[in-house]
Amino acid sequence: MNGKTKLVIVGGVLAVCAGIFWAGYLKGWYAHSEQVNSQAKERLPKQEKAVAAGEQKAATANAEAKVIYRTVYRDVVKYVNDPNRTVCKFDSDAVQLRQRAIDAANSIPGFDEPAVQTK
Repeated sequence: MNGKTKLVIVGGVLAVCAGIFWAGYLKGWYAHSEQVNSQAKERLPKQEKAVAAGEQKAATANAEAKVIYRTVYRDVVKYVNDPNRTVCKFDSDAVQLRQRAIDAANSIPGFDEPAVQTK
């Protein structure tokens, strides 16, 4: 046997070994795939029940949901840039009313006395 024949034999043996390894690898791959698929099929009914329960809850909540429309009124404060902002002009009627309220409060005996009883 010359060197060329030996190389062909070694190459053939290596090719057969690689083929056997590849066949075993694919066999293991398909077995694992089959196992995962069977586990998924076993879990499927449980998952469907859980999803159905969630969908039922959502449908019930959606049916019971009521839309309430409310009008919200808010006072808006507007700030005005005015160069005469230090000028205050009060309504004379409002000033008189306030002054009369102060005078009436001052005419009440004991109005300014402390609220705590003294001995």
